Amino acid sequence: MVRRGSPSGGGPAGEAARRTPVAPPAAEETAPPRVGRRWVTAYVLAMAGVAAGWFGPIQILLPAQAGRLAGPEGKEALLALVTGYGAAASLAANPLWGAVSDRLRCRWGRRRPVFVAGTGVGVLGLLVLSDATSAAAMMTGWILVQVGLNGPLAALAALLGDRVPDGQRGTVGALFGVAQIAGVVLGTAVAVALGEGALGYAALAVAVPALAVSLLLVHREPAASGPPPELRARGSRRAVLLRPGGQFGWAWLIRFLLNLVNALVLLYLYYYLDDAVGAGDPGTLVLAVTLLNVTVAGVCAAAGGVLSDRLRRRRAFIAAGAGLLACGAVLMALLPAVPAVLAAAVLVGAGWGFFVAVDMAVITQVLPDEESRATMLGIANIAGTLPQLLAPVLAAPLVTRLGGYRTLYLVTAAVALLALACLPRLRDVTRQPATPGN
Repeated sequence: MVRRGSPSGGGPAGEAARRTPVAPPAAEETAPPRVGRRWVTAYVLAMAGVAAGWFGPIQILLPAQAGRLAGPEGKEALLALVTGYGAAASLAANPLWGAVSDRLRCRWGRRRPVFVAGTGVGVLGLLVLSDATSAAAMMTGWILVQVGLNGPLAALAALLGDRVPDGQRGTVGALFGVAQIAGVVLGTAVAVALGEGALGYAALAVAVPALAVSLLLVHREPAASGPPPELRARGSRRAVLLRPGGQFGWAWLIRFLLNLVNALVLLYLYYYLDDAVGAGDPGTLVLAVTLLNVTVAGVCAAAGGVLSDRLRRRRAFIAAGAGLLACGAVLMALLPAVPAVLAAAVLVGAGWGFFVAVDMAVITQVLPDEESRATMLGIANIAGTLPQLLAPVLAAPLVTRLGGYRTLYLVTAAVALLALACLPRLRDVTRQPATPGN
C-alpha cells in the first residue's frame, strides 16, 4: 500500500516525501466530527432497506421463482445462471458507481446523487422480477437489481469513511453489518408473508426507497466543487488502484473468502432444507433459521464493534468469526437434521457477526488514498460481490455431481479456515483519531 504525500516544499525533499510509502493513512489528517444518534439511525435504516432488496430475493423469492419456471430438475441450474449473471453485473457496477461518486461535481454533493439513482434502478429491477414469467425476464430483473442497489451501497460505504471518525468506526461499521442482517430478516419475512411470489417483489420495491429516504432527510452534504481526481494517476496511486496490495490486499482477500463462505451457506439453503433435511415447509424453516441466525449475528456484531473500538483491536474478532463459520458449516455437512441446522445457524450467525463487527472498520482504515475513497471501496466491495458469482459455479457441481450437500458444506468450512490462515498477514491498524470531535 502506497500513499501520495502532500509535501510542504519542492526540491529533493518534496520529491522524497511524494514517494514515501505510508501505511496506514497519516494520523495527523483532520478527523471528521463524531456522528450523532439521529444520523446513525438513518444510516442503519438506509442500509437495511438496501439489504432487504438484495436478500429477500436471494433467500426466498429467486429460489421459489426458479422452481416455478424450471421445475424440480432444472431449478438449481436456473438459479445458478440468474445469480451468476447478476453477480457478474454487480462486480462491475460497484467500482463504477464508486468512481462516478468520487468524480461527481454538483450542487447535491458526491454521494447523494449516486444513492438516489442506484436506488431507482434497483426498484425498477424488483418490479421487473415481480412480473417475470420467463428465465430471460428473471435474469434481466435480477441484473437491474444488482446494478442498481450497488449505487446506494457504494455511497453508504463511502460515507462511513467520509463522515465517521476512527474512534467510532468500529461501532458504526458494526451497525452497518447489523443493518445488513436486519435487511435479511426483513426481506425474508416479507417474501414468506406474501407468498414467495410477485407480491413479495412489489413489497420490497416499496420498502427499499421508504427506508432509504431516511438518510436523505438527515444527511447534509456540501456541494462538490473543484477539479475531480484524475482517473490516470501517476506513480504510487496507479499501482495502488490497479494492483492493490499490502494491508489492503490482505484485507480484501480475507473479506472475499468469508463472503464466499456466507454465499455458499445461503445459496442452496432453501433446497438443502427441502431435499437433505426433508423439511415439509422449507420456506417457513428458512425464515426460522434466518431469524435465529441474524439475531445471534446482530448481537455479536453490535457487541464486537463497540468492544473492538475500546480494545483498539480487530484481528481477534475476524479469527473468532472464521472459526465459528467453519464449525457451523461442518455441522450442516455432517448432520442434516433440524436440530443440527438450528445449532449451525447459531454458530454461523455468531461467526458472521464477529466478522462484520470489524470488517468495514478494517477496510476503511487500510484505504491507500482518500481522494479515491469511493473508488477503492468499490474495489473492496468486489470482495463481497465476486463470491456471489463464484458460489453458483462452485456449488452447482458439488451438489449435483460431487457428493451433494455434505461436500458443499465441507468445502465451505475449508474456505473459512483458509481465511483464518491468511489472518496473520493482516496487522491491527486501529489508531487514535487526530481530533476528538464533538
